Amino acid sequence: MRILLTGFTLLILFQNSGHAQIQKDSIDTEKLRNIILAESAIYAGGMTGLGLLWYKESEPQSFQFFNDNKQWLQMDKVGHIYTAYHLTDINFQLLKNTGIDPKRAMLYSSISSTAMMLPIEIFDGFSTSYGASWGDAIANTIGAFLPYQQFLFDQNYIYPKFSFSTSHYADLRPNTLGSNFVEQLIKDYNGQTYWLSTDFNIFSKKNQFPDWLQFSVGYSGNQMVYGSPQENTENGYLATRQWLLSMDLNLSKIEVEQKWLKIMLNVINKVKIPLPTVEWNGKEVVLHPLYF
Repeated sequence: MRILLTGFTLLILFQNSGHAQIQKDSIDTEKLRNIILAESAIYAGGMTGLGLLWYKESEPQSFQFFNDNKQWLQMDKVGHIYTAYHLTDINFQLLKNTGIDPKRAMLYSSISSTAMMLPIEIFDGFSTSYGASWGDAIANTIGAFLPYQQFLFDQNYIYPKFSFSTSHYADLRPNTLGSNFVEQLIKDYNGQTYWLSTDFNIFSKKNQFPDWLQFSVGYSGNQMVYGSPQENTENGYLATRQWLLSMDLNLSKIEVEQKWLKIMLNVINKVKIPLPTVEWNGKEVVLHPLYF
């Protein structure tokens, strides 16, 4: 799904490359149609790629549900929130630029991103390796509607980000955790970290801090070789939660004149910039000079 996010963000770049002005309260139906067609093509390609990467080793089955809420230290649920959030945010930017009322654009975007995530649960339901998950569906909905905060606080105080570095655990179960970098980026939860970034001015009524200066609270895990906690323990691995605190930068707040550069900064802003980080793993405090 991160490949899908990349495709949609590039769509924003092309969609904003023109200079035509849209009158207030009018909808550019041609632009809206082009967006729908382009998103449909990107979505179809993204889901095809996901099927090849994620389900290639799974045998089909009749549709079933599976309660996986205790697996992988819930890292997969956080990933669903992250992806659904940014799908909503990207769709919102695209629809708003066609002239649709912002609140309506946000509602349509939240509903559409929830619908976009639904086929993943359907694929899981027909896969012997997984099964449809109500926990995933709830996480999708939370992420899809989280961008509504900007209508409550006039800005996104809570902004999800992502970072990744390869782990040696993927080598232990490459079929499950990924045999190459692209697969590991999606499958290896040991290498993934999800962040919630927020503005320092949340503590200042007078907005004394620069808009681009932020801090992030991160969540990750270690020694997750098997999804089931029991199976993981039986094989000699102790899955451990990791909580992180780090400085961060809001690249979308950096003032630039070129529109394409501003859009690219918004794209990069979905990833946490490596900076000094403090980690708490339940036993000790670890200082990382740079955390990826």
